[in-house]
Amino acid sequence: MMVNRALKKLQPEFPEVTVAEVDILSHPVKAWKNGIRMIPALVAGEKTLSGVYLDSSRIREFLEDCRKAAA
Repeated sequence: MMVNRALKKLQPEFPEVTVAEVDILSHPVKAWKNGIRMIPALVAGEKTLSGVYLDSSRIREFLEDCRKAAA
């Protein structure tokens, strides 16, 4: 749940970001199609960030990269 807390703290900096949780146990096919191979994972377009421990700085960097790619 650390990723969830980090995303909530970062939300004011990235108001354009919409977060949707996917329960991989209930929706394994959807998770697989979205490129999720490890949890926790963040997916934005073609980009995926996953790892055993995702700290706020890695999540912020991921969101900034996604913002730059969208611009």
